[in-house]
Amino acid sequence: MRMGTVIGRVTLSVRTKKFTGERLLLTLPWKKETFQGADSFAPAIVVYDELGANIGQHIAISEGREAACPFPTPTPVDAYCAALVDEHFYKN
Repeated sequence: MRMGTVIGRVTLSVRTKKFTGERLLLTLPWKKETFQGADSFAPAIVVYDELGANIGQHIAISEGREAACPFPTPTPVDAYCAALVDEHFYKN
């Protein structure tokens, strides 16, 4: 699981019916340097969101096989918003 910052939303004109009621977020995953206060991020990814994250909010991201686990049937999701982060603390 990684943390990331939401920087925008993805809008689709055509989508599969498995993606109903969700939002797709454009998110910058954090690097180690981000926790130390640097403005350094990994390349942006698209994250499936059912929790209602807003632009600028910090989220926890599940990726890979774990991203598809919340769904009762197989769903083509590679990154999932697992939690909305209110605050974080990092100590070297």
